[in-house]
Amino acid sequence: MPKVCKSCGKEYTGEYCEHCGYGNPNIKIKAAKKYETKIPERFLPPEEQERIAKERLAQGKKPNTKTYRQKRNQKILLILLIIAAAGIILYVLYSQGMFSRNNPEELVNQYFKSISAMDYDKYNDCFSKDLADSNDKAIKSQKLDKDKAMETLYSDYINVFGKNFKTNIKIDETAKMNKGDIIEQEVNYQKQFGKSISIDEGKIIKTTVKFEGSKSAENVKFNVFIAKLGAKWCILNVEEIDDKQLDNNTTVSSSTTSKTA
Repeated sequence: MPKVCKSCGKEYTGEYCEHCGYGNPNIKIKAAKKYETKIPERFLPPEEQERIAKERLAQGKKPNTKTYRQKRNQKILLILLIIAAAGIILYVLYSQGMFSRNNPEELVNQYFKSISAMDYDKYNDCFSKDLADSNDKAIKSQKLDKDKAMETLYSDYINVFGKNFKTNIKIDETAKMNKGDIIEQEVNYQKQFGKSISIDEGKIIKTTVKFEGSKSAENVKFNVFIAKLGAKWCILNVEEIDDKQLDNNTTVSSSTTSKTA
């Protein structure tokens, strides 16, 4: 019965292949070398790797000196560098407000809710860095903790409505600041902090807030001035509107009631 040669693929009938000699113990078959298993250099003993490297150098070839572990460590280092770079980029974007304060209305809600919750951190996060730093320095100089600072800031609200008053916020109207409003806010900022700012975009948000507590409840109207400084929306000013000063045709804002610690 004919057999198929494992070396050349042809059929033979004897004890060994008549075509290439496969199976003949007296003949060394070159074709059979392709079935030999070659050990990867990285698994060879160090002295054998060094010998091969010297041979390559003698032949003018670049030695393959990187081991599997070295290559793996390089890949790990590259991945870590990419992760670190991505982290730095995300931090910069976050610090500039790219992932927070998506719109001015959300910031207004945060402001009034933080007042009723007496949450200093969320309250202070509504402002620019200069104003937030000023608040931090003020409560530190007065040796107040954050809870006490909020109680001091809004003691008038607590006296009128009760200590655990709640706020219900309703946005009545959102309008763009005109050029005069923007210039006024930039001048006020310069006077307050000694720094010049450039307001890219400004909004005036008319808001009705219902304050309700154990002592009383009342609807209060506010004008909230919000500016976009760079990529970050910040509250610059809050004015309480005195309904007693309003007639049927004219709206007049009362003095500023924006509070900082």
